[in-house]
Amino acid sequence: MDFLSKLFGKKDATKEEKDAFDLFKKIVDEASKEQAAKKPEAKPQPQDPSPKPVEEQHGEEEDGPSGESWGPRMPAEENQFNFNGSYIEYFEKIFNEDFPEYRYEKERSRYSSKITVYTFYKGAKKALVIELMSCSSESKSLRSKCAAEGVPYLRYYYDYDGWWNTRAYVVKRTRSAVEG
Repeated sequence: MDFLSKLFGKKDATKEEKDAFDLFKKIVDEASKEQAAKKPEAKPQPQDPSPKPVEEQHGEEEDGPSGESWGPRMPAEENQFNFNGSYIEYFEKIFNEDFPEYRYEKERSRYSSKITVYTFYKGAKKALVIELMSCSSESKSLRSKCAAEGVPYLRYYYDYDGWWNTRAYVVKRTRSAVEG
């Protein structure tokens, strides 16, 4: 009767409380049986764990709204999940190819192994700080430090469900931040 003691805040349930719980349980069980009888048993379908590009999904029902770099379906555009390499290699490829005028330094955050920090320089001047981090990270200190220094700051989550970090999105957002 642990459930009842939590529900009613008592150590020992009375006979009436036990009877009420039994009746409630019986009603729920019967409703579940009726519901199961109405629905044909669905056979589990094997799932392909890898997301499919949009062009491979024509004819399927829309899963929900989508944006430039987010949504329930993987876009056909190059993104960190269809890139042949790690998310670190993906972002570094973009940094090297689309921002050759900037030098960057890479370091692991001293606060979390789930965070990689890129500091971009134009000549000797610090131009941008980017954190690649897990969506479970809660680090805010680097963002605050950059704000205090007047240095642009960006954050990209590499494991946020439905967020693809498409190449166009990363380039556009990074360019906007670094150029002001």
